[in-house]
Amino acid sequence: MNIDNIPQAQVAASLIPKLNSTLYLPLFDQCGGIEGFFQESTETFNALCKTFNILPEQYNRTQALEDAKRELEEIHRHHINICSIEGQNYPDLLKQCEDVPLILYYKGNIHTSCEDKYLAIVGTRHSSTRYQNLVDSVLTDIQRMEHHPIIVSGLAYGIDAVAHRASLKNGLRTFAVLGHGLHTIYPAAHKRLADSILESDGALISEFPCIANTHPSNFLKRNRIIAGMCQATLVAESAIKGGAMSTARIALSYNRDVMAFPGRPDDPYSAGCNTLIKENVAALVENSKDIARILGYSERKIEDPQLKLDLFGDLEKEEQILKLLRQNGDLYIDQLSQMSGETGGTLPALLLQLELEGKILSLPGQKYTAKK
Repeated sequence: MNIDNIPQAQVAASLIPKLNSTLYLPLFDQCGGIEGFFQESTETFNALCKTFNILPEQYNRTQALEDAKRELEEIHRHHINICSIEGQNYPDLLKQCEDVPLILYYKGNIHTSCEDKYLAIVGTRHSSTRYQNLVDSVLTDIQRMEHHPIIVSGLAYGIDAVAHRASLKNGLRTFAVLGHGLHTIYPAAHKRLADSILESDGALISEFPCIANTHPSNFLKRNRIIAGMCQATLVAESAIKGGAMSTARIALSYNRDVMAFPGRPDDPYSAGCNTLIKENVAALVENSKDIARILGYSERKIEDPQLKLDLFGDLEKEEQILKLLRQNGDLYIDQLSQMSGETGGTLPALLLQLELEGKILSLPGQKYTAKK
């Protein structure tokens, strides 16, 4: 079978359904690796399939190689890199999981050292200001302890975006795992955030090629990569059902640590976290010291006393901003700062979150208005 280059074989492997590491170990070993899988004669390949009790017609190698040529054109156009499970760049912890992809597509820098620790931070897209602040606080304090975990999340609205932004603010590397090809960014509103991740020595990662169709199920599939890459997963805020709960249970199945912030018993978007804690799936964590201990960092003091996280604060700053806009009409950001008492450091993040939630509109000249 004609193969122009090794990348073509690697990309072709990502285009064959059901061809993941579960089948890779026995089948590819017999073929001498990914390239050998495509070089085997039809007769030998059919015999191997019979040995492993699989149907040869499930794996159209010729079509995959042809499609790989188109994909290679796309990844070159969009400056996308690839790494295979056989390569040194492939994340070490991910290699230990049974159902991970043979190939990862990535932009940016995925090189890490054996001393680096990975922390996944996941949660609801409908995140509250309270838990956004919690995520920001713990990462700020972890950095002040001089710990530098790589933060992994999914670039989605809510907790994911907060985790990435807090990482960037504190000089921590962050990886975003996407549920689609890297020729585009979803949601489109996070294009600038994705660029900032790349500019800050981070990476965008996906198992999905550019020419593949995007399905809603892709975003659940990518959760196993988030969980598999990391020593621990923190569920910051989640309802009973959702992608964050899926990520937590996958992490548990990989024998990785799971953590969760507790929430009010009557809060539907804390019900998932509370359930994980009650079922002993997740450890209850309240502050950065708890998280650092579970990650295996040595205990270090920080200069300022660490404030206990305000898990049950009464005032939602987000609601306060929205109320001011509804009562006073259009306001400039300086006016909002004076009226709310929020500083220039936190107010832009609050306004951005309200805008993403569709509750306010941004007007020219740093002016804002509440949606009708």
